[in-house]
Amino acid sequence: MDIYIISDTAGLAISEIVHFSLSKFDINSNIIIKSQVKEIDELSDLLASIKTDNIIIYHSFQDSKMSAYIKTFAQTKEIETIDLMAYSINSLSKILNQKPLDNPNFINAYDSNHMRRLDALDFAIKYDDGADFRGIKFCDIAIIGVSRSSKTPLSMYLASKGLRVSNIPLIVDSKAPRELFEIDPRRIIGLTIDKGRLKSVRDERLKSLKLSSDSIYSSRERIDAELKYADDLMKDLGCFVIDVTYRSIEETSDIIINYLNKNKLLERKEK
Repeated sequence: MDIYIISDTAGLAISEIVHFSLSKFDINSNIIIKSQVKEIDELSDLLASIKTDNIIIYHSFQDSKMSAYIKTFAQTKEIETIDLMAYSINSLSKILNQKPLDNPNFINAYDSNHMRRLDALDFAIKYDDGADFRGIKFCDIAIIGVSRSSKTPLSMYLASKGLRVSNIPLIVDSKAPRELFEIDPRRIIGLTIDKGRLKSVRDERLKSLKLSSDSIYSSRERIDAELKYADDLMKDLGCFVIDVTYRSIEETSDIIINYLNKNKLLERKEK
């Protein structure tokens, strides 16, 4: 039996659930993962390429239109599907017409801290570096800052603790997403950095890419403009600001978690 996992994220959490649930049954299966499926056209082409004999499709989409599309396709082709949001071992038991195997060593994967962290990592990957501003509405915290202010590594580290993080780059030539002004400003974390340190980091980045250090990206004028823009925006938002110049990712993470705890905003904290 072919088991397809189709998701608009990296699919870490849903893959874990699928492996866990299949291990409860005595079947031979071939798991095929299709991740980062973000558009209807892409989903349509993918579904059209699938051989529909003896398969099950697991899927998880933030966009309800994507979920509706795959549901309609499955009904037309008489394919069994399991939506992650409606996931249960009972669903798979009904499809396979089998009772789950008894094993006292199995954990409750869906409710475990491990699953929560995988879900948060999926979220952080999907909404990294302003890839999709819709994530701001659903995140635990939104991290903002100029390029090379350690937004991504910090987001991934916080995600490993179970926090859903959306990070948004602040670009002087672009407007900040309106979604930032629609959430509790206490859930926004602004990162600032010394201009000299930022130039050094950007110079190293250009060097690693084998690009000229004369790029406007690392010019002092550009850095001054970006930092001023970011500072003004953070003041407008009224968000919590952290200077990350000489701080490690772990230290910055601790400051954020303590801040969230102090303001009673940390509902998904590590246990």
